[in-house]
Amino acid sequence: MPYLQRLVVIGLFCELIACLHAAGEDWSTIYGSAREEARRVSSSSLAVPLSPAHWRATVAQRREMWREMLGLSPLPSRTPLAATVTGVLERGDYAVEKIHFQCLPGAYVAGNLYRPMKVDGRLPAVLYLCGHSKGKVNPPYQANPRWFGQHGYVALVLDPIQLGECQGLHHGTYREERWDWPSRGYTPAGTEVWNAMRALDYLETRSDVDASRMGVTGLSGGGVISWCLGAADERVKVVVPVCQSGSIEHVVFDRATDGHCDCAFWINYYRWCWPDIGALIAPRSLLIASGSEDVLWRPYGYRDVAHRIRRQYTALGAGGNFEIVEDMTPHGYTPKLRQAIFTWFNTHLKGDPTPVTDDVTEFVEPEENLLVFGGKLPEQDEMRRIDTLLVKRGELPAITDEAAWQKHQQTALKRLRELTFRYTSPVGAPRQRDFRADGSDRSGVVGTYVFDSADGMTIAIKTRRPTEGEWPLATLAFAVQPDSRSTFAGGGSSRPGVSAEYATAAVEVRNTGATSLGPGYLWTARRTYPLLGQTLPERQVSDLLAGLALLRQDSVTGPLAVYGQGYTAPLAIYAALLDPQISEIVLADCPASHEDPQTPEFLGVLRIGDLPHNLALAYPRSLTFVGEVPEAFAWTQQLYEKFGAADRIRVIPSMREWRPR
Repeated sequence: MPYLQRLVVIGLFCELIACLHAAGEDWSTIYGSAREEARRVSSSSLAVPLSPAHWRATVAQRREMWREMLGLSPLPSRTPLAATVTGVLERGDYAVEKIHFQCLPGAYVAGNLYRPMKVDGRLPAVLYLCGHSKGKVNPPYQANPRWFGQHGYVALVLDPIQLGECQGLHHGTYREERWDWPSRGYTPAGTEVWNAMRALDYLETRSDVDASRMGVTGLSGGGVISWCLGAADERVKVVVPVCQSGSIEHVVFDRATDGHCDCAFWINYYRWCWPDIGALIAPRSLLIASGSEDVLWRPYGYRDVAHRIRRQYTALGAGGNFEIVEDMTPHGYTPKLRQAIFTWFNTHLKGDPTPVTDDVTEFVEPEENLLVFGGKLPEQDEMRRIDTLLVKRGELPAITDEAAWQKHQQTALKRLRELTFRYTSPVGAPRQRDFRADGSDRSGVVGTYVFDSADGMTIAIKTRRPTEGEWPLATLAFAVQPDSRSTFAGGGSSRPGVSAEYATAAVEVRNTGATSLGPGYLWTARRTYPLLGQTLPERQVSDLLAGLALLRQDSVTGPLAVYGQGYTAPLAIYAALLDPQISEIVLADCPASHEDPQTPEFLGVLRIGDLPHNLALAYPRSLTFVGEVPEAFAWTQQLYEKFGAADRIRVIPSMREWRPR
């Protein structure tokens, strides 16, 4: 074949491959859209290193943002630890103290402290954090702190919550359907970091610990908490995460979220990725240890993260304080990784860079010898409900008059936009792709708008308008129900039974209509969106708002009210709070609280207010309840009455009785 012909064939082949690749990146699906958003998050993370001046000027603010994403802003009170040693094991050249303390009153944390048998002066300390197995009694999690205790360190190994002797729950959304956790702004990573911070508090009290030389390391789940603690607490001088380093892009593209429980991630209000965490650890000592065959954390993720972090360290003049070590191994330790880790700690906590050539011993302490509580866990342990205690809830100020309420209203709405709905409803109407006239019947004229959302989803709006009527037409808009089988002819079963003289618009928000998900990926999507600073219901609110903006461009559309029933009621509430042009909120069977795991989840919304309080932020706009005012919303009704706006809340027996206000 002639050379030019071969070039043409090669070119056509490359085009075909590109087309196939593009087809695999279909943004119009929820998965494709989430993958593209994840790419944006990771590609922008520390894309350019912060200058030393900018790093210094912003470090305090960035650290507080990080603690906020862990649910630790403001930090809980440092209440008495009540630290107790329940026994000591003497093992020749080292000893093991069995210790428990309380991170909050009545919330117990259990651990083993390894130290040299003979201690002269203050020693460097290492906090060792376990992954998700048996905790501190697991042989690998005995071996590492034991090595430190035998080599001139004080090493404290902690049980993670739900494992070992530490109670609580870290499999919330992963296994227990705790969809209230995102609404609370809670992640068990925050609990683990708080437990670790209190462990540092304890180590500082010991006469054998040099508090200026403390470090942290851990494998798997303990690896990610090592990252988190190092960024949250400057007392940690050396940070070594093991087999738990990657990127948002990697975990979303590979659906690796499916392999991780909730404590592997933070509530990503500000769309951070691992390089942003590394920039907070800098210029302190950081070593990333990884296995190149780890199915959970792939090299293309952690190597790019390491490259970005190295550039930041170099910009700060601390290039020698960062390194990455990897071995061709699955998820776990190898002698090469351990020896590099031990050398790193010796170098940066002892000033001794001599390469370590020995390794951990094969001795395994019987599990029962290491138990802090002797097999009987504390009753009424507050750690069992730490998910309801740790994160600060929103507090209503004293509402003395309408001016006080308006001040709170402005503050709360601003906070909702900055936190929960930070990436919702971009300015301007979306790009309309199509409009189809779908015919008419005795009830009116039906049509379909099709548009592209800002994050690449293809969304449809099903309208039904009266055959006769004076333009512009008052319109009742609503999100289609997730379980709706059909949106044919104006919204199908999701459409409320309003009088034919009023126009309606059914927005096929994502996970309805053509974008409906099966139960398999729905679980993944709900757990993936918080990594992007979003939730599935928040994305549905964004779709609803985009649909309303598009409808307003049509001269036939008059005043817009929103309707929600059951699941879609909170979507209607928050759409109205974000869009002041919405004239009325109509609610049927509205959930009572975001504390209910069945209520649609919105990131950190309970840190601002619960549903009745947030609905009241629409004051003085009209509210309509179908059937009755739910008991929880009596508070909302009383607030309207207090300010002389009782007539702006009404109750109608059915949607057939609805008339625009």
